[in-house]
Amino acid sequence: MKERQDFDIVIVGGGAIGATLALELDRLDYRVAVIEVRTPSFASANPERVIALNYGSRCHLDRLGLWPHVAAADTGQIRHIVVSEAGNRGRADLDVTEAPQLTEFGYVIEMGALLAPIYKAMEASSICMFSPATVLGVKNEMDAVNIRLRLSDYEQQIRANLLVGADGTNSQIRRMAGIDTYGWDYNRFGIVASVACAREHGETAYECFRNAGPLAFLPLADGRFSIVWAVTPAEATQLLEMDDERFIASLRRAAGPDVIGLTGDITAVSARAVFPLELTVAKSYACGRIALAGNAAHTVHPVAGQGMNVGLRDVDALVTMLNSDLGRRDPGQGIILQGYAEKRRADVLAVAGFTESMVHIFGSSVPGMKWLRGRGLDALASMPRLKELLLSQASGLGQMGDKA
Repeated sequence: MKERQDFDIVIVGGGAIGATLALELDRLDYRVAVIEVRTPSFASANPERVIALNYGSRCHLDRLGLWPHVAAADTGQIRHIVVSEAGNRGRADLDVTEAPQLTEFGYVIEMGALLAPIYKAMEASSICMFSPATVLGVKNEMDAVNIRLRLSDYEQQIRANLLVGADGTNSQIRRMAGIDTYGWDYNRFGIVASVACAREHGETAYECFRNAGPLAFLPLADGRFSIVWAVTPAEATQLLEMDDERFIASLRRAAGPDVIGLTGDITAVSARAVFPLELTVAKSYACGRIALAGNAAHTVHPVAGQGMNVGLRDVDALVTMLNSDLGRRDPGQGIILQGYAEKRRADVLAVAGFTESMVHIFGSSVPGMKWLRGRGLDALASMPRLKELLLSQASGLGQMGDKA
């Protein structure tokens, strides 16, 4: 056992949310440590592990001086969005030129390409990194949090005024804090892969709704698409076992002739991966001297690609609360953490409500609903105020307030 180390703030989870939070807090002169169970890797995967960042998240990374380095990597840009339903009339087209304050709605980037510049900035900081390391125990006490770690060949005790769990959907820290969640398993899985099509994507993202769940085509920098395809468990099993030719045929049918008519035929597909779809929202974002951020606090359906963007807004809200004399006196005090929780609750519930409504509206087989959905998509073009609201939410500007 090595001698105990003391910090102002310890973050468990060295993904994009935890690492960005650490970097921001270090720049506020907090003594920060990050605990990550795996040695960070920035290598490309097959299929690529991609994320969607909206324009609001780009502005966040820009303020940190990180965006130029992220943009220098292979970053797909979204300037057009087409929303449709397979086998139904109606289509909604969103174009970035309809939002004069925007240059893009969002960006599609591999996780490693996002993490690499964040970690490079961390290397030049005062942040203490424990990785690979496993949290063995946490004591959430009145004046501090005591954390016991297991590193490669020894144990380490560390102490912090505030512990932040940014360790994902199955958060160990959330469980150790005794924070329950609400939500449900959708009984659906997301198939992810990269596909090449006969036509250039033209920086267009396609969201194709189906009864079983949505199918998204996200534009990659190299001209291909990254797909996220919501399917039933039986479909997921079958699709993972198919050869490329059969998989492409199934994907072609799922997208429908209207979408394929725009993208051109699918000509190639990468390896496939799968993940469960669920809604998980923590009943509290803070308990004692422990706070949650990112997927540890909320995991939503990927239908609108909002997961990482909501997590970065967690970071922004917590940093705002801690960038104060009150925070510097004691970053783990209740008034700080409850203020953070209050700031985040409405936004998270709004995003969860929006994604849930999309899943249920387009998954409904109630007589007449299909007709209404088609008419609704067609009518969007003649409802400028509603379209403006949709553009604002899609880009993340609607949640930025005076930071836009």
